[in-house]
Amino acid sequence: MKKYIIYTTIIFAVLSLSSCQQTTGRYIINDPFPEAQMEITKTLDDIYKSAQNKEFDLLRSFHLYGPKFTEFKNGEPRANSEQNKRSEEELFTSLSDFEYDLRDLKVSVYGDVAIATFHGHFEANMGEQHLSFQLQSTLAFVKTENSWKIVHEHFSPLNLTELNQNNN
Repeated sequence: MKKYIIYTTIIFAVLSLSSCQQTTGRYIINDPFPEAQMEITKTLDDIYKSAQNKEFDLLRSFHLYGPKFTEFKNGEPRANSEQNKRSEEELFTSLSDFEYDLRDLKVSVYGDVAIATFHGHFEANMGEQHLSFQLQSTLAFVKTENSWKIVHEHFSPLNLTELNQNNN
């Protein structure tokens, strides 16, 4: 009888723990976390406004730079924190009249991690040349003590022909 009670207790404990993990997993996957979504949406706007205003210290403050930070851009090899800082400052220093439109924005929050995807439509001048480019964009965020910080960026050209065909 003692063995039966011990086995029953163990089975009950395992099933209870399994059920808790499944519930937590479903919560993280299914809960939209609307407050966090709004925070990240505002952060994205603040990021691009800081780029417009060439406020590079502020722009850098939106990133969680360190050994885990990564960036992919235009099919080039992975970049690290220092490369990202340098390339962003060089890019936005060379641009004037920078405008942005983050279309089809989707913010998916998984507790303290979030993924923002969007079709970035950007306009700017580089000297006398007007630039217009569309990028398929992904930013991965981690929640820190006070704010959401970028830990990964990925930008690649957006295939507008395929996008337009899929929307028809």
